[in-house]
Amino acid sequence: MRKTSNVTFLERVIFHSFLILEQLLGTRVFKPISPFKLKFLNRLLKRLSKLPPPIKINIDRIDNLSAADFKKNYFQKSTPVIFSGAAKNWACTKKWNLDYFKFGYGEKNILIVNASGLTSREENSNHEFLTVNELINNIKNGGDKYLRFSPLLENNPELVSDLDMDWLQDMKGEKTFANTYYMFLGGKSHKTLLHTDQPCNIYVQIFGEKKWTLFSAEDSALIYPTISNTAYIKSPVEVDSPDHTKFPLYKYAQAYEAHLSPGDVLYVPPNTWHFVENLTDSIAVGYRFSSLRAAIKASFSLSLLRILSTNPPIWKTMEYGKIDTNLIWAHSGGKIKEILKEYKVKTKEVINK
Repeated sequence: MRKTSNVTFLERVIFHSFLILEQLLGTRVFKPISPFKLKFLNRLLKRLSKLPPPIKINIDRIDNLSAADFKKNYFQKSTPVIFSGAAKNWACTKKWNLDYFKFGYGEKNILIVNASGLTSREENSNHEFLTVNELINNIKNGGDKYLRFSPLLENNPELVSDLDMDWLQDMKGEKTFANTYYMFLGGKSHKTLLHTDQPCNIYVQIFGEKKWTLFSAEDSALIYPTISNTAYIKSPVEVDSPDHTKFPLYKYAQAYEAHLSPGDVLYVPPNTWHFVENLTDSIAVGYRFSSLRAAIKASFSLSLLRILSTNPPIWKTMEYGKIDTNLIWAHSGGKIKEILKEYKVKTKEVINK
């Protein structure tokens, strides 16, 4: 990923100042200031319209990338990279498929939360509890259920043993914290909408294929971030079918693409915008960890927005993350009390079986 964008340093400072002000003041108080933000964006568009839109770039794909080279050339530079086929011989890649989870973990209860602006464009989030068996059947029948950010791995340690933990630890390095494993299991054409978040992400594609589209934090002004005081900063832009009339700056954002096949591993730096689409039925694991230094280096302002978030506050976000990241979306959607109550009941059901 290139170090600079067509947005100048001063323009980035001005735009991110607007974002921080909006989060601190709230949308209503910020409203009298919004015309100045719009005027700034119009000036930016006028300048960029003299330039040709950038061409999409493929993310570096490297065989046998060592931990030392990864840290020097990618991690320390906030640059994504594909470890080509790095996990092709891991037990998970050889064993896992839809039927593996259907017959081995079919009775496990899981929580699915559809979050507005992240997993759907619906204004109100909704949730449901279902078994893994019900999820797999839905996927096989072409349904729309998609398990994201699930603690299924952490709740079943034998699944973690199918990952090469020594390799992951080597790549993670020292001075990091809040390590978590997230399971992603969904059908063809399912998408996770354009957003950015703070943790580093080593994403292991285990079954099926996925397409990632990434943008540097430097291009945030071109992506129309939505300030909502949540842990995830979202964009209203539809990456696969953008409305250039409504979002004219977007076409000047530099897109980076990654096509992942089974065994590929993608590193996504903190505060990197990303949109993800399943090209086939898919199973993947996100090994996520936090590095304050890496997050600030990638984007001080986006990191600050995460710290300042109040829906939920960062301490509550970390608490939910230890249980199920989907609870963060439940909180931001205003349904945390009812979901937590139901979550405890469902957990007891699993334990009693």
